[in-house]
Amino acid sequence: MILSDLRIHHLRNISEAHLTLNPKFNFIYGVNGSGKTSILEALYLLSCGHSFRSREISPIISRGQSALTVFSRFTDNSTISIQKSSSQPTQIKLNNQFCYSTSQLAYAVPCQIFYADIFQIIDAGPGVRRSVLDWGLFHVKHNYLSLWKDYKRVLKHRNVLLKNRSSYQNCIPWDRQLDELATQMDVLRKEYFDELKTVFYQIINQLTSSSCTIDYYKGWDRKNTGKSLMDLLAEHYSSDLQKQYTQYGPHQADILIYSDDAKAKQILSRGQQKIILIALKLAQGQLLNGDCLYLFDDLPAELDRNHQNKLFQYLNSNKGQYVFTCINESEFSPFLTQLNFNTFTVDSGIVTS
Repeated sequence: MILSDLRIHHLRNISEAHLTLNPKFNFIYGVNGSGKTSILEALYLLSCGHSFRSREISPIISRGQSALTVFSRFTDNSTISIQKSSSQPTQIKLNNQFCYSTSQLAYAVPCQIFYADIFQIIDAGPGVRRSVLDWGLFHVKHNYLSLWKDYKRVLKHRNVLLKNRSSYQNCIPWDRQLDELATQMDVLRKEYFDELKTVFYQIINQLTSSSCTIDYYKGWDRKNTGKSLMDLLAEHYSSDLQKQYTQYGPHQADILIYSDDAKAKQILSRGQQKIILIALKLAQGQLLNGDCLYLFDDLPAELDRNHQNKLFQYLNSNKGQYVFTCINESEFSPFLTQLNFNTFTVDSGIVTS
């Protein structure tokens, strides 16, 4: 869905704001600390139910207030609102009907955020990259979420047995379940990753000349010997028992990012890494059935004018709604002549258009 109106009340230093959004491009300007990133925070709340800057509620509510509210209207006239309080449960409404699951928000407003911590996808461990993979599967393979929850439940039981130093015989029933669920998850992950890889390569070739390849590791049988997860769990039971956790399975899956056969973080500059990660998330958005909301915080950081120009050319010719923040309007002015856009200025929490 495409957003047309956004209303914010008591979010950080924004007491009240109303933005009429362009269906394609929106640019928000302001000095550091003005509140421009808080607008991205409000939009992210509508999709995920929490902030991308803090999992705690109190820091994002305006000082002296007990709750914040974000309301949005879409071009099809549907509405979403979310109220977060430091003392009461979060209230979410879809078309004025109470909603009790943030997953419904995610389905309604798929959102990709490009923030300073985007480099964690390359720098951090496999868990961050798995979350990227799982985001896409959640939106594209709608039976994936239930499989993932079932797998996590069974894995938790097996790890408890390991911590209690149970015999292997006690683990066998759980291992069988893990093996079955892991196989189903791997089929869905492979299908999705193959589609993602194809679109990613198409996009990256339009954005940069940097060499990049991505690959998928399912979480077991790294050398492709053909061994089942059940076999590996049996072989490594003693090691699992010693470490008190399960070493193999979909919970160890990874997206491997390379450049010229070396790990991307070892060879690529920050600017090269950034454009590759942008391409990866754009590819995920392109695989959605509907529109995706893309939030770019301080795009010019680490990204030269040439890459920015190629990015805007790509975005302008593909589906999606985009919101950018930047300190100075001059940073984006060379790219705006062919774009349909709205601009906003933020000064000490006051938003003007």
